[in-house]
Amino acid sequence: MNESVLIGKSERFLDQIKRNDISLSDIESPEKFLTLYNYLKQNMDTLQDMRETMEIKGYTAPYRSINKYGRPLTGETKAEDMYDVSRHTQYFRMNAAAKKNILDRVKSAMSSHRIAIGHLEEFATLECTCCQRKYKGHEIALIKLNKCQCGGSLKLHVNTEGVYRLEIIPFLPLSGDYMVKLSELSPRSRQAFRSIVRILKQEKRGIVKTVSLLIKVMEDGRWVRKRVTIDAQDEANYEKEIRSQYGSNARIEMMQFHRKKPSIINDKQVQTALSLGYVKYAETQILQFLPALLEKSLHDFGKVKEYQESLEVAERKANKYDDGDDQDDLKKFFLKKELKEKDIVDEEGNLNETIQQDLKNKELIEKNLFQEIPRIYILWDLLRYYLTTSYDRRNKHSGPFPYLRPGLDSNQIKAFQDFKKDVVEIIQEHLCEKIGFIPGMGKVLFSKFSVEKKMKGLHLQMGSALGAAIVAIEGNLTVEETAELFSITPKAVQKEKETLETLQKPASSKARQFMAMMKK
Repeated sequence: MNESVLIGKSERFLDQIKRNDISLSDIESPEKFLTLYNYLKQNMDTLQDMRETMEIKGYTAPYRSINKYGRPLTGETKAEDMYDVSRHTQYFRMNAAAKKNILDRVKSAMSSHRIAIGHLEEFATLECTCCQRKYKGHEIALIKLNKCQCGGSLKLHVNTEGVYRLEIIPFLPLSGDYMVKLSELSPRSRQAFRSIVRILKQEKRGIVKTVSLLIKVMEDGRWVRKRVTIDAQDEANYEKEIRSQYGSNARIEMMQFHRKKPSIINDKQVQTALSLGYVKYAETQILQFLPALLEKSLHDFGKVKEYQESLEVAERKANKYDDGDDQDDLKKFFLKKELKEKDIVDEEGNLNETIQQDLKNKELIEKNLFQEIPRIYILWDLLRYYLTTSYDRRNKHSGPFPYLRPGLDSNQIKAFQDFKKDVVEIIQEHLCEKIGFIPGMGKVLFSKFSVEKKMKGLHLQMGSALGAAIVAIEGNLTVEETAELFSITPKAVQKEKETLETLQKPASSKARQFMAMMKK
């Protein structure tokens, strides 16, 4: 396919995705759910084909074709020749930029579709009304024509214990337009976006992936130096390995270790898409209850509202009548005039202390909400996902968080800073979210990873009850509180809590014998 045709076709397809608004109304209906799921799956297949075609055509490194090969021209060069070379170089650079940009958009769109599909798969289980077969996770893709493979109709069960947030799907850059969506964020939301990206980029301590060696070998009666690169292995005897490949006379003169530092979400495009989705969703949620919260929290909300309106009018007038003077001076002049007309300032143009304090409190409340709520949303979902799933599941299935590290080290666990208690209370009051304040979230997560290591080979099931039990033990919450947070029964949590206590410290000789037998 011609390059310009491929780029044009890809842009039209992405623009078509952009025009198609995602609606979550009646999503609990099997027909509506499968329509959205299949739409995203079909898009994903098309995007995958586009990406493969682009990579085959060299779109991953489009600027290589511009590099100059051979010797530079010597002697005098005519002006018209120099102009032609410059014009052609500019054309090729524009062409290379177009290739790079379209591949970037396709990758972004694919990441967003992976996230959306993962959240939908966590959300529902579909059951056949005839043969009672259940479809969940990636098995949902096996359903054709909204019917079971036996031909029976399907009913949808919402997975109350699953980790999903379908509301972020309409805010994901599904058409790869992440730069456009970034520009649409408010200044506060943009700051929150950057902070979430930093959390998801939290790196693990360096892991040695490869080793570069400078070796000395005997060839044709003389010593020759060679550079070789081999994969790093735990407790590997590199000298023995080199001698097995290059002979018993081979010697290592220098070793250089190459380290890799994987992030919590080990993909840049997924980091961006997740951060955008959570921040934009949180922003819409905050704007719904913010006026009521400010009215309740401030002494004179009416005056603060009038001040804000005056500020907006002053900004518009300053932009309209800009005559080259300092923009800030114009803005201050119009603001002072507006405030005097509304009788908000005294004769000297000063605000009274109550309004000044209200404005400071408003600034503090808004900053706190816009910064904290997106962070709480994504960290809560990540925490629950780590607590309720096994290492193997996180390693094999991407779920709602593609490219998620199956395990975290102590450096990455630091990203799970405790929530602000007052913001959690606001979320519970105004948004009715099942989110709780857990003291020492990092400690809770570290305990879960320790339990996973101890349970290796015991064939015990990981699930919501086990995660809730760990929170109850390490977070000092009651069994009833954790059961409510994880949407399960207190009885199930209590049972897992007792299992954990036995696992950590077997109470009797029989328990110790049982643990030993299970590990064999």
